Amino acid sequence: MAKMETQRESMANAIAQLEKKYNSETASLNALQETSQTLSLQVVSCEQRATRAEADLRIEREWRAAMQDNEVKHKEQISQLQLENRQMIDETKQMSRTKADLDKLRKQWEEDQRTLEELGIQLSVSKLQIADLKERAQQQHNQTTSGGGEAKGDSGSNGGSWTPDKGVSNCKGCEKEFSITRRKHHCRHCGAIFCSSCSEHTAVIPGESGGKAGARV
Repeated sequence: MAKMETQRESMANAIAQLEKKYNSETASLNALQETSQTLSLQVVSCEQRATRAEADLRIEREWRAAMQDNEVKHKEQISQLQLENRQMIDETKQMSRTKADLDKLRKQWEEDQRTLEELGIQLSVSKLQIADLKERAQQQHNQTTSGGGEAKGDSGSNGGSWTPDKGVSNCKGCEKEFSITRRKHHCRHCGAIFCSSCSEHTAVIPGESGGKAGARV
């Protein structure tokens, strides 16, 4: 009986130790399960972070690619602007040369205009001088052919006094002063001096050009 009691106690102790070991193993298992769950959560969190990191990396790559494209476009724009700037500089130089040529042509044109005006004035004076010479020649011819006047033409065809040119500075009709453009003309009837406006009429006077042509009166 004592032996059986000893065996029973020994078995009880063994069972107690096994229960204690079981409880310890169960606790360890629970701890391992909790650790496994924690690690699983950490793995999920790491996977999520990895997914976000991959997404961020993809976005960064796309952003870098876009930046590179923009950089290429900006370089092309800068090259185009530099080319346009050089063209504008060349055009500005060309415009300056054209302006200088235009100023030179304008000055030449103004000089030509002044020359033409001077030539016009000289031509007008020449025409007036020619008309005056013709008139003087006609006067001399009339004086030599006139039978009623004096030998030197000191009187008009109608017996009036032939007024000398030097003693008269104003028209007898309108009293305007004679000038380069307002010339003196003798009336073949009275011998007085008039301007062309006041002596624009003609009449056939006996003794003037044989009475065939009208004389200024």
